[in-house]
Amino acid sequence: MSNRFFENKFNDYNGENYLDKNSGQLSEPFASQITKWIQQYSKKFEHEIDDNDPSIYTGSTGIALLYMRLAFLFPTQQNDYITKAKNLIDSAIHQLNGKRITFLCGDVGPLAVAAVIYNGLGDTKTVQKCVDQIVSMKNSVLSRSNPDEYLYGRAGYLYALIFLRKEVSSEIIDSQLITDVFEYMIKSGEKYARHINSKSPLMYQWHDEEYLGAAHGVSGIIYLLLKVTSHESFSHLRPYIESHLLPTIEFLKSMKISSGNYLSSTNSHSDKLVQWCHGASGFVFMFVRAYEVTGDTKYLQLATDAGDVVWQRGLLTKSYGLCHGTAGNGYVFLNLFRVTQDMRWLHRAVKFAEFCLEYDKHRLSRQPDHPLSLFEGLAGTIYFMADMVNPKHARFPGFE
Repeated sequence: MSNRFFENKFNDYNGENYLDKNSGQLSEPFASQITKWIQQYSKKFEHEIDDNDPSIYTGSTGIALLYMRLAFLFPTQQNDYITKAKNLIDSAIHQLNGKRITFLCGDVGPLAVAAVIYNGLGDTKTVQKCVDQIVSMKNSVLSRSNPDEYLYGRAGYLYALIFLRKEVSSEIIDSQLITDVFEYMIKSGEKYARHINSKSPLMYQWHDEEYLGAAHGVSGIIYLLLKVTSHESFSHLRPYIESHLLPTIEFLKSMKISSGNYLSSTNSHSDKLVQWCHGASGFVFMFVRAYEVTGDTKYLQLATDAGDVVWQRGLLTKSYGLCHGTAGNGYVFLNLFRVTQDMRWLHRAVKFAEFCLEYDKHRLSRQPDHPLSLFEGLAGTIYFMADMVNPKHARFPGFE
């Protein structure tokens, strides 16, 4: 074991079949084992939630998002989970201060999740109120004071807009707003790339670093911009694929190092991090999206090569969570399974889920700062396990 990851002692795929032929869901008895584990560990939220943090990333709205997922996994308990989610989100939106513009770490996330919950309850007045608050942040979003990255910047705001169009209504957000944010991010990346004489047509910085990973860096931004261009409503943005997005991916390919991993920033020479926020894990999502947009199998090969790195080094000592933990790396395999239908990737996801079934039994290098949260702690692990039950429809929360 290194200080970053546990040695992967699981056997790789050898012809196992994990899917029920009729339902397409995970076959028994492993599915039952997972659901029992979820029911056991989800009880921890009944008395231990810290509702002083309203965010999705580390706070109560992340737990609400988990409850919404569990409402679909356990139909007989659906009303109970939706009520719990509503109670958390009602408390969260009364704590917002209007300072942060992003889905995961800002006010936009609780407002967007509230809109989805109240849309399900038929309260169109509250839905529109939440959406109006999000739209009113446009001037702040399109100002120089905000970065472009995912957790705290424009990418997080753009994600919220397309999230609302998918989960509430395709008409709920004006397409021009999405276009404006998209094109501002392109111009911002162009400007900074020229400023530093980058070989990439787009480059971004956060805290004086040119990060490359999914959370704070270029790969996460490019993934999201490609995601927007996939929608028919934004076909007018597709010329940017050839002119800006794919050439930036070509530059990012050069950040691959001899181990197969990817550098966390342009100034880094380290090969330590293999997790969603930094390293090969986040790159997989970008490469898969590039393959889906272009049909070019070279991007799928890049994705599978990076996925092999995650299999080798993805059982992390840091946490079981989404951002920098084993569950987040498990989503890499579910993403690759979705696009390839290759059972090898589902096998690898199953093995990472087996590791998570032994929650609290591995000696982690440190305990999470927010041990119950969606992106650092238990809630994210439960979300991954819930998605394992129906792997063909699994999506990394707040990102995919």
